[in-house]
Amino acid sequence: MRKFIVWISMLTAFTSVNSQTPQITIQGQQVNLERFRIITPARPSPAEQKAAAELQKYLEIISGVKLGITDDQEKMKTCEFVIGSSNRVPESIDLVKTDPDGFIIRNFGTRIVLAGGSHKGSLYAVYTFLEKYLGCRFYAPDAETIPVQKDIRLPELNYTGHPAFKDREVFYTVMEDKDFLDKSRCDLMAWGSSRNWGLWVHTMFRLVPPEQYFKPHPEYYALFGGERRKTQLCLSNPDVLKLTVDTLRKMMQANPEAKYWSVSQMDTYGNCECPECSAVNAREGSPSGSYLEFVNKVAAAFPDKVISTLAYQFTRKPPLHVKPASNVNIMLCTIECDRRLPIEKDTSAGSFLRDIQGWSKIAPDILIWDYVIQFTNMIAPFPNFNVMQPNLQMFRKYGAGRIFEQGCHGTYSESQELRSWLLSRLEWDPGYRLDSLIYDFTEGYYGKAGVFIRKYFDEMNRAVAGSDKSLWIYSSPQQETNTFLSAELIAKYNSYFDQAEKAVAGDSALTVRVRKARLPLRYAIIEISKKNILGPDGFLGMKNGKYQLRPDVKEQLNVFTDQARLYGVKSVTESGLSVDDYASEARRFFQVAYTPHLAVGKHYTTSTPPALKYVADGPGSLTDGKRGSTNYYVLWQGWEGEDFEAVVDLGRITGFNYVSAEFLQDLNSWIFYPEQIIISVSADGKVFREAAVFEQAVDPARKLFIGEAGKKIVATKARYVKFYARGLKTCPEWHIGHGSKSWIFVDELIVDRR
Repeated sequence: MRKFIVWISMLTAFTSVNSQTPQITIQGQQVNLERFRIITPARPSPAEQKAAAELQKYLEIISGVKLGITDDQEKMKTCEFVIGSSNRVPESIDLVKTDPDGFIIRNFGTRIVLAGGSHKGSLYAVYTFLEKYLGCRFYAPDAETIPVQKDIRLPELNYTGHPAFKDREVFYTVMEDKDFLDKSRCDLMAWGSSRNWGLWVHTMFRLVPPEQYFKPHPEYYALFGGERRKTQLCLSNPDVLKLTVDTLRKMMQANPEAKYWSVSQMDTYGNCECPECSAVNAREGSPSGSYLEFVNKVAAAFPDKVISTLAYQFTRKPPLHVKPASNVNIMLCTIECDRRLPIEKDTSAGSFLRDIQGWSKIAPDILIWDYVIQFTNMIAPFPNFNVMQPNLQMFRKYGAGRIFEQGCHGTYSESQELRSWLLSRLEWDPGYRLDSLIYDFTEGYYGKAGVFIRKYFDEMNRAVAGSDKSLWIYSSPQQETNTFLSAELIAKYNSYFDQAEKAVAGDSALTVRVRKARLPLRYAIIEISKKNILGPDGFLGMKNGKYQLRPDVKEQLNVFTDQARLYGVKSVTESGLSVDDYASEARRFFQVAYTPHLAVGKHYTTSTPPALKYVADGPGSLTDGKRGSTNYYVLWQGWEGEDFEAVVDLGRITGFNYVSAEFLQDLNSWIFYPEQIIISVSADGKVFREAAVFEQAVDPARKLFIGEAGKKIVATKARYVKFYARGLKTCPEWHIGHGSKSWIFVDELIVDRR
């Protein structure tokens, strides 16, 4: 049984409540609560049954009185709570015309009607009644505020609720609790969680599986870079259309209840460049042209279903001429958007604003897929609160009827309870005051610590709003040390959390909540220390003439690791890096991150410069003694689609027997370990001789790791050391990016005597 934490807002204990008959006063008319009963239809829907049971449960907690539940075949009484489409609902209220999730709360004397649309409208009416009129709050699956009241006083009830978006999902772990999901007025769509969706995104290879068809029919797949590749389908091939329709028909027969079926691109690039597909895309000004033409043909075969497709990355721009069929849903994705400013303020060419404006003119059914978490560091601070409300208002303004806010499932992530509270309410009504919602939650969920938690969030949000630096979902704390994670601000945040923990000392439940809220800051401090290494907020300090791991950093890692395990952090990154693996990698990094060796500070040249966005600290980064962590944005230099070659000048003839370079593999980011490393040496920098060759096959099972390539060689004397790493240059066939350029990432060139 779930343990609920219920806060009582009055000093009255249940014994004193039950010592007198509780009263309910409606518009001045007072009656005993015990005279009431709960009425359902004779054949209630599951949502109506639950609505009646929840009203009974919470009224008993509030008043001490357990009301009976009966159906509307019983004789009518004057004191009733009428649930759903009962015959007690006056004819003047037409529930048939009500939105499936919409509802009315209305009293006719002492008869109170809580009824709504055919989906969950009546259930939402009950929860709204409990919140709006009885002061209940549902903050999290294990945190509810239920005020105890001897007497219930109600005004005239005449309230109507309608959701801004007909389908609403907030994709966070706390929403896996179905009762809390209902209390948040949300539902499930994603990845088969809803019976209404038969397929959910990136489905084309499920419909035409390459493991079955690629070898005998490579023409079914994209012509990309001059050859057929398993990146996407060739949508101009009539056999691909027939296979798609046939496979879908079989799936629909096995799952007849599902209405929505996704026929959508794979989660990579490499759309087909054959003459037929290219001609359509040229005519339509976007690859969305060939995709939408294909999807419309599929939709024509299933007029009683809705075929959904993505407007995502290369298909985000709407086509010039072709329009979605009436039973086609467009799933428009915001993955590239800056989270510092509201989307509507970005009016640049190619902006999301222009795309949603374009789709709104041609698509009657738009689902927005929005992203509200930092995927590369899911437990890190990510202050995008300032854009939540204006973005949802903008989505609604341009006709989006459905909304999917992607956080994460299966793991605890940064501020998950607060985010779920805010987003679920803003999805229902983007007109809510954001500051009021935050105040309500922080006061109710954190108690006396709430004021300090608000200061933390307010300070962070101000820093982001006042910066001119973009806030990306693929970023890291190490990239924010000049914005909302400066040393000065981190000191302030720590002060707020110290005060917050002190304010709730002695209350174990509230202490846990405050410590969970502090986890992202602990994580950020650890990550930032990896970047600076030797700086004031780095992890190494000087002791007895030697660099040693600072005790406070070690303690920070230990506390973070222990609490993260305790509070349900299963993964710290989208790629699935577990807490234990993260801690193990951090400890390894702390041991090797600063490595004095003979090449430290020495000049080197590379055959080609690194990519502009991956230059680490600029020239000299590969011989600074600093080693990179698993975050490729920091301390790593990257080369795309080419091999790596560098020559280090030791300054004079030097003896050494250890030569190594450190490389990264991050398969989710298309970064691959090199297949071969050749070490050559020279006395004059002109004539080189081969000193060692190291071979290593790329391991697809190791999605994220750092490894040294090289190590001990025969004792050698030379001035110049050449490092050559042969990479894949393009993603291999087994990788999702098959055929696209791959990366080599290097963080240190090591020459030493060992």
